[in-house]
Amino acid sequence: MATAREGPLPQCPRCPIERWGGRCLGGVLLLALLGAAGLALAQQRSGDALGLASLLRVGEPIVAADQRLLQLGWQPAAAARADDLDQELSGSRLASLSGCSGTGLGYCRFDYRRGRARLAVITVPSAAGNHGGPQVLRWVDEASGQRWGLCQSDSSGELAPCGPERPED
Repeated sequence: MATAREGPLPQCPRCPIERWGGRCLGGVLLLALLGAAGLALAQQRSGDALGLASLLRVGEPIVAADQRLLQLGWQPAAAARADDLDQELSGSRLASLSGCSGTGLGYCRFDYRRGRARLAVITVPSAAGNHGGPQVLRWVDEASGQRWGLCQSDSSGELAPCGPERPED
């Protein structure tokens, strides 16, 4: 009686069953691991857009957002040192404050970095009676230009959810 060793398998060295069950299985597993590592690296280089989308919330006080960003490894990276007027307009002395606009809704910008990733957080003053300080309006991945939160509409100037077709303020 013939066994599998004496049967057709030894006569078929390129047979898929032999390759998958033998030494090629390790190669397949290695390729799968390398592919997963490549995907993780690509997500890290692209700023991990999915992670950034859920990183902050519209209306969240910048102080709370700043604490969470610091806990997640983001570091303040202000483009310029904010002057006293910017600190007064923003209602904040956070190290990430880059500056504020003197007109319009009173936008202020806070900048962060983590590795090569750069994040800009745009805030507006808190509503009257709300003592939480400036509130997050939107955040931007500087590398891709991807924005989340609320952006100003072209025609009416009203705030609407950010999308790729909306210009940055």
